[in-house]
Amino acid sequence: MKSVKYLILLVVTIFVFLGSYHYINLYINDNARTYLQLDVKSEVLDEYQLFYSKTKDSWSETDSIREPYNKKGQWQTLKFEIPKGNSYIRIDPGNNEKVLISFKNIIFHSNSTAKVNIKELDYKINELVLKSSQENGEQVEFYSTGGDPSLGVSINSLNEFSKQKSNTTVNIFTTLLSLIISTLVYFIIRFSREVIYVIRSFLEHRQLVINLAKNDFKTKYASSYLGVLWGFISPLLTIVTYWFVFQVGLRSGDVGNIPFIVWFIAGIIPWFFFSEALSSATNAFTEYNYLVKKVVFKIELLPLVKIFSAFFVHLFFIVFIFIIYGMYGFYPNLYNFQLIYYVFCMGLLVVALSFMTSAVVLFFKDLNQIIAVVLQMGFWFTPIGWSVSMLSDFWARIFKLNPMYYIVQGFRDSLIDHVLFFERPYQTIYFWVFCLAILTISLKIFKKLKPHFSDVL
Repeated sequence: MKSVKYLILLVVTIFVFLGSYHYINLYINDNARTYLQLDVKSEVLDEYQLFYSKTKDSWSETDSIREPYNKKGQWQTLKFEIPKGNSYIRIDPGNNEKVLISFKNIIFHSNSTAKVNIKELDYKINELVLKSSQENGEQVEFYSTGGDPSLGVSINSLNEFSKQKSNTTVNIFTTLLSLIISTLVYFIIRFSREVIYVIRSFLEHRQLVINLAKNDFKTKYASSYLGVLWGFISPLLTIVTYWFVFQVGLRSGDVGNIPFIVWFIAGIIPWFFFSEALSSATNAFTEYNYLVKKVVFKIELLPLVKIFSAFFVHLFFIVFIFIIYGMYGFYPNLYNFQLIYYVFCMGLLVVALSFMTSAVVLFFKDLNQIIAVVLQMGFWFTPIGWSVSMLSDFWARIFKLNPMYYIVQGFRDSLIDHVLFFERPYQTIYFWVFCLAILTISLKIFKKLKPHFSDVL
């Protein structure tokens, strides 16, 4: 029976590997910017224009990019980014007659980067004469004979060429990433019993967890005059401070046609919950040490108590979002119901991390300080007060690996952009694999350290 179970698990892992490889390639292709780069040398100063079109021989000035050539008689690199969805491009090397124009280092990037041998392409020239070709077609000279010289080529032709010259590094990266994903899925399925046990324990004792969370929320501010109001005042003052710094001090303008404060609070409010819940859940066993020492109490519920305690404040701020949005003319709609999904995702992320941190902190006290520093840096490394579109392709992909990016973007998708979560399939799959893998690892660490908790408390 065990052998059959492991065989099924192995088959599933292989399918996950193949599927991951396929979808990672799709992701790279779908998100890669398409551009043409070339070095140009001419006898005159001029302006080079690249036209792009979905149909052959259908060109428009509005669908073009201009780059100046201002190094007469010298090589200059020109780079044109081509919008997605186009099939043909045409390069117009100025309007001067009887001019010698040289091209070299022609590079096309879409799904991979390749140096183009122009002699291998199916291209069309107008008012240009191919004078010479050197270095196997990688450097060519054209002589302009008319008033509107141009060189046209199919993007499909360039794509086929770049696929033949496919980047080996990309293939290796895709294989390694697929291997990591399939290994994580194997690990998640293999040790799914721990996850099921925690879910079952919570469902059986959910009323106890909620009651303890309510009591925790009240006692947290019991000794202060304003009591639980401090749980709301502090985040509100933080929002006002950041709004003043970004919009008044740094003069951050609207994001597109969205007022900055509307865009900003959709990112900072989920961060408030994440940072508060993770910090408090990390110290759950220390704070409730008298319960940890009681063998009959299910101590795995304690991080959940602290998370639910933080969630009460988060509910208020979700209502606060709708109040601010209403003031700016953004009224509730069906897309807003998607917040339920993203709140659940955020809770899962905090639970996954807190089971590990709450167990480890008992043996490694410095972890509290490390988490505080990581949260402080994490606020700035998560696109809350700035947009990820400001970054290059490479850095944008790096920053999107932050699981809180998925949450922050999800809040903005639900409230502003009206994008459903399944319209971002790659990010959704990544987030769930990441969270389930972290949860499984955390529960294994928790289970191993649990017998020693009472010894260090």
